[in-house]
Amino acid sequence: HERKRLKHPKAKWNSYKAYACSSRNSRMSGTNSRMSGYSSDCSSRPLSTALILKSDANPRPNGVLGILLDYLDNNITLISRMQDKGTLSNIIVNIWGKICSKLKDVVETKPELEEEHYNRVGDSLKFLKHHFQNNLGENGIAEDKLIKKREFTEVIDTMELQKMDTDELIILHYKEQSEERGERSTGAGVIDLKLSLKERRDGKAILFVKLLGARELIALDTNGKSDPFIQLQVVPHHVFPDCELKQSTVKKSTLDPMYNEMFEFIIPQDQICNGVLVLSVFDYDFISANDFEGEAMVRLTDLPKNSEQHVKWTMALHRPKKDSIYKILEGRINDKVAMKFVEIRKKAMEAEDFMLEPDSASNSGRHGLES
Repeated sequence: HERKRLKHPKAKWNSYKAYACSSRNSRMSGTNSRMSGYSSDCSSRPLSTALILKSDANPRPNGVLGILLDYLDNNITLISRMQDKGTLSNIIVNIWGKICSKLKDVVETKPELEEEHYNRVGDSLKFLKHHFQNNLGENGIAEDKLIKKREFTEVIDTMELQKMDTDELIILHYKEQSEERGERSTGAGVIDLKLSLKERRDGKAILFVKLLGARELIALDTNGKSDPFIQLQVVPHHVFPDCELKQSTVKKSTLDPMYNEMFEFIIPQDQICNGVLVLSVFDYDFISANDFEGEAMVRLTDLPKNSEQHVKWTMALHRPKKDSIYKILEGRINDKVAMKFVEIRKKAMEAEDFMLEPDSASNSGRHGLES
């Protein structure tokens, strides 16, 4: 793609990394363990949240950071006279979290920052951690409490994400969105389907999708029913440009549509690890825009290869959420690929009429099946 690639610091940031934290919060631990199973040829989130900053003592800084430290020292001293040790420690840890959150906002929404600015954010975080650990409160704050704070792991993780290019971030967005979903009910209904993935000798693979139906959909028409149809596509689009958007038939006045329709997608075998099948449910409206009901996602790596039978899946419908990756891409206003992705996902999040990718829908891959 012809676009300006953002440059980010690596050498100096690596000097901040020390050792892997064996005890991290469950959310980030789960993410790291899942991503570790991906092929080295496929994009995955770096294991940055398992890393902490060194606590080497440095000269007290001047400028804004020095003013902040003076403010903290003076006010924590006053608070300590009115609070017991346990309460004071909790207050300081919460202040630490707020500071980390503000630093995360700066990194997350400022993709145009130069290397010097990223280094300054890293230096500030490094010194603040040392100061909280050694100088605030009666005996300082235990390092374990600081590194386990959710806001701290998030700012470290966000700095690593900013170093990734747009294509990698889009792949990672779909992978992580699909990992957070499954059979757990959200009240938006479920989709029933059968899937299989068969490899060919020419380096391609065929993804077979037998769309059985949907159940317990949300009523979006005034008659208490809906006219649902389902769009299917393998994403990200820049990885699978030849996979056209496909669409089911429209089923009138029902919340439990039955389709029994078959779709096929031809995909490169070496990109299976990056692929996610997205199924989006809409309520058809002849006059106004179609209403978005929800979407379900399936990672292609979760499918058994060359199975003789289709594997049945029941997927709960979800509404996409604005994650850190989305916010980072939203800030890359000079990147056409990022802006295209944000436009598509934003429409889904706001429940507007949208296409998963801006290609014309194709019904050529749909085949009726007998019951």
